This record gives sequence, C-alpha cells and structure tokens, in this order.
Amino acid sequence: MLSLHRKVTMVIAGSCFLYMFTGCVKAPDQELAAAKAAVQAAQDAEADKYCANNFKNVKKAMDAAEAEIARQQSKFMGRKYTIAKKYLQNATQIANEIKVEAPKIKEEMVSTTKENLAIVKDMLKETADDIKKASRSKDKNIITELKADLSAADSAATSAAAEFNAGNVQGASEKLAEVQAYIKKITDTLKPPSEEPM
Repeated sequence: MLSLHRKVTMVIAGSCFLYMFTGCVKAPDQELAAAKAAVQAAQDAEADKYCANNFKNVKKAMDAAEAEIARQQSKFMGRKYTIAKKYLQNATQIANEIKVEAPKIKEEMVSTTKENLAIVKDMLKETADDIKKASRSKDKNIITELKADLSAADSAATSAAAEFNAGNVQGASEKLAEVQAYIKKITDTLKPPSEEPM
C-alpha cells in the first residue's frame, strides 16, 4: 500500500510540476521585436501610403498577436503562444514584402502622375475650346455651369502640380482624378443628343 501511495504522490507531484512549467512558457518576445522592426521598416519605406491595404493587414495581425500574448499572459497555467507566433510570423513576412514593393509602386506612381500632369494641360485647353464652340448652340446657363466646372478642373490641376512639386505624389494623383471627373462631366454635357447613352 505504501508503494501505491508513493506512486500516486509521484504522479500528482509530476503533474503539478508539468503544469508549472507549461504555465511558465516564455512569451515570444524575440518574434514580437522582429515583427515590430519589420513593420517599422515597412513604414519607413512608405508602405503605409503605397501599399495601404497590406499595411493595414499587417497592423491587424500585430494587434491580434499582441492581444493573444496578453490573453496568454493572463493565464496562470497552460500558456500557449502558438497562435500569437503565427500572427507575428505573418505580420513579419507581409511587412518585409511590402517594404520591398512600396518603393516600386511609388516610382510607378511618380512616373504616371508626371505623365498625367503633362496630359492634363492639353485636355484643359481642348475642353475650353469645346466650350467656346458649344456656346453658340447650348443654353447660357449650361455654358456658365461648364465654365465653372472648367475653372474647378483648372484649379484642381494647379493643386495637383503643387502637390507633386511638394513631394506628395498621392495627393497629386487624387487631384488629377478630380480633374478627370470634371472634364468627363463637361464632355458628357457637350455630347450631341445622338451620342448620349440610352
């Protein structure tokens, strides 16, 4: 009986010892530091501007990892950091990828925006000529509205050039989209009735 009692005691003591060690599993501090460094490097490469959706996903993965780490640290026993490590691994991997991609996307956007700035000047001139030609056949109120739209497009084009010269490529691109919308509105209004969509 004594040996059975001793065996039961050893099993219980071993189980308690095992639970203590599993409760003392270390948090993935190195993985967290590596992920934070990767996220910072991606942000320094302007991935938050030029790869915005992917950067948001990285931030979500980091937030989820930190929440999981906090949840596991609040446990007394049975801590498992495997889920947090997966989040951190994913965040690090995506951050490293977008750190490389962001400069390429920025360069492409700079090139496209520069080309579009040159094209917009000609488009505005052509649109102004079209409004002059249409002033004979269109209602004066419509022409006044078209001239106001042209003025707004010209103002947006000037703002786009200023944004581009200041280094805000994304702001310039957004302003060029405004210019395009105004010009489309004007050309749609100037279309002869037979060309209008049914």
